[in-house]
Amino acid sequence: MINPTNTRRGFSLVELLVVLALVGLSLAVVSPPVGRSLDASRFKASTRSLFTTARTARSLARREQREVTLMIDVKSRKYRLDAQPDLSIQPKATKIEVTAAESERRSEDLIGVRFFPDGSATGAIINLSLNNQHQTIKINWLTGFTEIQ
Repeated sequence: MINPTNTRRGFSLVELLVVLALVGLSLAVVSPPVGRSLDASRFKASTRSLFTTARTARSLARREQREVTLMIDVKSRKYRLDAQPDLSIQPKATKIEVTAAESERRSEDLIGVRFFPDGSATGAIINLSLNNQHQTIKINWLTGFTEIQ
């Protein structure tokens, strides 16, 4: 005779395997959108960083009364101010197009934007895109002001 107060409680192995399979399937469905949102966040952060670097270049040129150059390497997706270390644009799938003064083009992939002590610049339009996201950084040649769209 079975005593109802002595029954074991818990889950069978089959029940645990079914739950683990369902969790695995849900993670497989959720992971790609999470990965895309991480790329989108990196893209926005990189765009903001490049924008901030351009603004810093103008401020530095005015404060130190000297020319400051922002160099952008389109192929390697890297940029820097003068002799400072390179910064990179992430994720790697980001496409960059730079329209700038021909006199500032060092090579096919290396393009510069010079900022002058009076606040002006050689000007540039930097288009960044990743999948369906697009950002444009405009550097006004007359005022050196930088805006992001």
